Amino acid sequence: MKRALLFASIVFASACADKKNTAQVVRKNIQHAVYASGKLYPLNHYTVISKFPGYVEKIAVHPGDSVSTGTLLISIRNEVNALNLESARNLLTLARQNADENGPQLLGLKNEVAAAESKYKLDSLTFSRTAELGKQNAISKQALDQASTQFSISRNNFQHATENFLNSQSRLKIEMQNAQNMLQAQQSNVNDYKILSVMTGKVYDVNPQTGDLVGPQVPLMEIGDPKNFEVELSVDETDVSFIHPGEAAIFTIDAFPDQVFHGIIREIFPKVIAATKTARVKASFDPDGHSFLYTGMSVEANILIEEKKNALVIPREYVRNGNQVKVKGEDSLRTIRKGIEDLQYIEVLEGLRGDEILLK
Repeated sequence: MKRALLFASIVFASACADKKNTAQVVRKNIQHAVYASGKLYPLNHYTVISKFPGYVEKIAVHPGDSVSTGTLLISIRNEVNALNLESARNLLTLARQNADENGPQLLGLKNEVAAAESKYKLDSLTFSRTAELGKQNAISKQALDQASTQFSISRNNFQHATENFLNSQSRLKIEMQNAQNMLQAQQSNVNDYKILSVMTGKVYDVNPQTGDLVGPQVPLMEIGDPKNFEVELSVDETDVSFIHPGEAAIFTIDAFPDQVFHGIIREIFPKVIAATKTARVKASFDPDGHSFLYTGMSVEANILIEEKKNALVIPREYVRNGNQVKVKGEDSLRTIRKGIEDLQYIEVLEGLRGDEILLK
């Protein structure tokens, strides 16, 4: 298990005879820190992706550009979607014509209603006159029956034509509304092909070029906050239980070898990645005035979880078998009880005094 280097000043007095093989047990300050490695990212950074496949029609920004919420980032063209949009427009145009009161379809049905109504009124008048003549025995029963039958037929035809017109009118209105919905859906898809920024920030990377074929979930760009940063760390599964939100972290970056950065543990994800046996941890990051930080920079971290002042400590290379040391003047090894430790030193809780000399 890799442990962190400590930034405390701990110095050991060596024996006068053989400085390389002896060390004196002393009391000094010691800090216990957990080592972690990770990457530096802009705060709230996100990867731009397309919902649908298509060809890159236009790239509206370049790496380093500042963007605002709603800024056009990239346009994707899909021929199938363009055809679907044109088809939806055509269907809506046809549906509107059919639903128009003066359109050819409803106008034809209205004419049928008018003709049926005229025939119905004429046959109604004929029947009334025939019935009156029948009361006076001035017409045969057969003529009266014929007039009654014709009146009934005309009345039914008029009712049927009216119902047909109303039903067709309602159906065509629904078809027009469906066509409008379809067009809106296709237009919404078109909007999805124009990808806009969801935040005010900076463009850190642009992957495709104009004309490239891209698919869903393929990273296109990276956007983030240019002024605030965070660190995503991978912590060994044996160490993650020691860490808690709010603890201080000290960072080093290869690009700034003489600089130490500071931050606070913000979030610990309760999952261990099986492939790496590490847990994911997020921490804040103080850029300390550096304006040329790059996303993806490698970071090493020391998460300070415990500090002991005036602790009894020994160099870790003098410990044998995990918990035994060789004390000068003794033939057998002495067992000790260890406390906190780092890459260089180990705290001794029991088993040694502060004036004893150790042999390798």
